[in-house]
Amino acid sequence: MVVHVFAGQSQNAGKDAVKELIQLRETRDGLKKRLCKYDVLIEDENTPVDEYTEAKTELESVRLRLRELTAKIRDKQSALGVADRAQLEKLLNDPFLAARMNALALKQHQKVDAHTAASVKSREPAISKLARSYNALCNTMQQLFDKGKAPRGAICPKQLELKGIFDLDVDDTIWEDIGLEEGMPAAPPPWLADEDVHAGIKAMLERDRCLEEEVRLQHECRSMRVWLSEEWRLVNLALGT
Repeated sequence: MVVHVFAGQSQNAGKDAVKELIQLRETRDGLKKRLCKYDVLIEDENTPVDEYTEAKTELESVRLRLRELTAKIRDKQSALGVADRAQLEKLLNDPFLAARMNALALKQHQKVDAHTAASVKSREPAISKLARSYNALCNTMQQLFDKGKAPRGAICPKQLELKGIFDLDVDDTIWEDIGLEEGMPAAPPPWLADEDVHAGIKAMLERDRCLEEEVRLQHECRSMRVWLSEEWRLVNLALGT
């Protein structure tokens, strides 16, 4: 059977592979730092016993993960086409493009967290940390832009307003990806410019909140019934004696 791959699908697959490789390389660099840290702790005679024990315990595990990750990076990099390899080198050697790609990944992570969290309150610390990391990358891009080190035509994305970030209004900056993609769209996306889509998004968010509230009320109702049943049993027990 012949599989036909359309140009757009191939380009997106290549772009995703490059992004994955960048993230894998960052993870690998983090493991290398951990390995160096453990080596220093083990060799230092003044290392506290608990830190020494942790370093000895984790050392081989980190080495194994590093070897596996290095092999995975090598295999995935070998599978890249010529154009994708050139794009990877471009990203690795251009701090502005690397920062932009990382900022887009963080932004998408924030959007997913905002939509899938059963309770946003429980995720506030993690989402706030992502927002601060995103703003730091935006600041890095702005500094590179001001120094003339950004690609021609590049646009710096807006930083997120940390105050009220959990309100998730339809006009919030979190929904805007302007400055994070390779090129600008010919027309603004519907979620940004279409009033009907605005209303639909608000309605969907309200519906999600209502469903969450329904689940909470059902839980409270079950708890009240259990409590009332126990109280009724105790009353009958008292009357019976």
